[in-house]
Amino acid sequence: MEKNGNNRKLRVCVATCNRADYSKLAPIMFGIKTEPEFFELDVVVLGSHLIDDYGNTYRMIEQDDFDINTRLHTIVRGEDEAAMVESVGLALVKLPDVLNRLKPDIMIVHGDRFDALALATSAALMNIRILHIEGGEVSGTIDDSIRHAITKLAHYHVCCTRSAEQHLISMCEDHDRILLAGCPSYDKLLSAKNKDYMSIIRMWLGDDVKCKDYIVALQHPVTTDIKHSIKMFELTLDALISFNKRTLVLFPNIDAGSKEMVRVMRKKGIEHHPNFRAVKHVPFEQFIQLVAHAGCMIGNSSCGVREVGAFGTPVINLGTRQIGRETGENVLHVRDADTQDKILQALHLQFGKQYPCSKIYGDGNAVPRILKFLKSIDLQEPLQKKFCFPPVKENISQDIDHILETLSALAVDLGGTNLRVAIVSMKGEIVKKYTQFNPKTYEERINLILQMCVEAAAEAVKLNCRILGVGISTGGRVNPQEGIVLHSTKLIQEWNSVDLRTPLSDTLHLPVWVDNDGNCAAMAERKFGQGKGLENFVTLITGTGIGGGIIHQHELIHGSSFCAAELGHLVVSLDGPDCSCGSHGCIEAYASGMALQREAKKLHDEDLLLVEGMSVPKDEAVGALHLIQAAKLGNAKAQSILRTGEPVAPGSHATGSVLRYQGSGREPSVSLREPVFCILFRGTFPIF
Repeated sequence: MEKNGNNRKLRVCVATCNRADYSKLAPIMFGIKTEPEFFELDVVVLGSHLIDDYGNTYRMIEQDDFDINTRLHTIVRGEDEAAMVESVGLALVKLPDVLNRLKPDIMIVHGDRFDALALATSAALMNIRILHIEGGEVSGTIDDSIRHAITKLAHYHVCCTRSAEQHLISMCEDHDRILLAGCPSYDKLLSAKNKDYMSIIRMWLGDDVKCKDYIVALQHPVTTDIKHSIKMFELTLDALISFNKRTLVLFPNIDAGSKEMVRVMRKKGIEHHPNFRAVKHVPFEQFIQLVAHAGCMIGNSSCGVREVGAFGTPVINLGTRQIGRETGENVLHVRDADTQDKILQALHLQFGKQYPCSKIYGDGNAVPRILKFLKSIDLQEPLQKKFCFPPVKENISQDIDHILETLSALAVDLGGTNLRVAIVSMKGEIVKKYTQFNPKTYEERINLILQMCVEAAAEAVKLNCRILGVGISTGGRVNPQEGIVLHSTKLIQEWNSVDLRTPLSDTLHLPVWVDNDGNCAAMAERKFGQGKGLENFVTLITGTGIGGGIIHQHELIHGSSFCAAELGHLVVSLDGPDCSCGSHGCIEAYASGMALQREAKKLHDEDLLLVEGMSVPKDEAVGALHLIQAAKLGNAKAQSILRTGEPVAPGSHATGSVLRYQGSGREPSVSLREPVFCILFRGTFPIF
């Protein structure tokens, strides 16, 4: 005892609530009892141990020759959600007197039951150190939340698997107070199989039953979906009846919904069916023998995915109650079923098989490790537990004026040629921008968007910008309510029925808005540009394609099919050139950047593009800018091409994709050839 600085025995209180947790706690209790020079043991019994309907399982504690210091009746009957809450409240009322009387140095609490949460809460508030067994594991139902809540209250942790240990560390628990010991029940399991088992099988299932020719069924309600779990239980019983093998059915635990499950058993006559034996409780050592030599175990008990693996017995795990547990190859999962057929097929697949024994949850030496860990606890150390939070980047300014200045958004502009991402301030100023070519395939494109956004978000932290959300401007027809690109022209390939919102929101944990680039342009003009203060206006954008946006009575108009302002796809000539939308003679087919590039290439191939004072380097592709330059230098054919299709809108006329404003006297808020993030606008036209 000199090692830990304690000059007296360590007074340990072990509190057990039900038959399941006692199977894990009993090996520790036996170990403590064998070392009286180091420990004093107090045993508190509460919960379903003391209820006749659940087998009065406190008797097995007495049969194991443990003195029960305190019996607490804490269960409020009703077997529904309210009864569980009331039971926790009743335990919280009764426990303080017990703990004041016993004054333990440390309380050992197991698992994830609601009774255990009451124990941990009481001990923590009364400044009693808590050792939590089996923390860090993952399963389904409310048990996960309760288990992790107990973890945060506990001072010391004994976990069973390497993954559970890593989960505890991820939850900011002190690594020095975590012991990877394995499951205490495995200390019994791995030495149990050679005992006389046939007498136990005959006692519970009948004299005519052979080894590996029966089933053990143990199914509990799922507290977060009681109705569905009862339906699954009903289908399980139907499948077992059809399978026609002798079956030992254990009654469910006391969770909300158990009463309805018992009603299902009685409705189907399970207690009187010749193939079934229905029991409230089997002593753990006998239960070990029964599952070790069963042809199969079925249900949703943690025992099936944990302890039974030590024997290689086939297991059928039903539903979601153990969905996150680590399992061996002996476990076959049936997550959901509408009829008994899927469960019946699983029985045919699993029954009678023998799998390799699994030691995922222990090697049979957990108790010696736990006792050594208990002896190392220094009662002179401060009681207040410390959390090991990951390091936080320092020197980030928290001045309120600075924060307000750098509230920002990520802007994503996905056009026919380029993919751009920018950090944009609330004032509409571009803090930093990133540009890449838009990939040709969906997979490459979505991966690049995610990569660029993640990099921009990381850079925003360094720039002291708080990203509030993500806005995506994309070509194509967009449903902004769902964040889905419904359809795109050939300018953006593989861009139909694409959910943009979900992957970005899941990756960045930020709200995401998606809309057509023309609509984004109109919104940008209304907020920052020439549309500011105007009630009604139209915005026209030109780039690789042509689009637009309509603001009517200060609101953006999408249209019933989300293409109200597809101005580039207004047909101006039925005999015109092919358009990327599949039609002919659209404005975009004449005046877009891609259309002008097409015409420029034709002239260049015919040696009709270049004029005096003009050249095109060999490594440079011919494009719309060369056509415009040739027109300015007097090339008549280039000028003729640029005049095709005018006028484009009231009060203006187009020279290719260059707009010259007339009538309103206003100039565009940005250069006609300057790329703009999320807002590819080139001009705004008031509606007269």
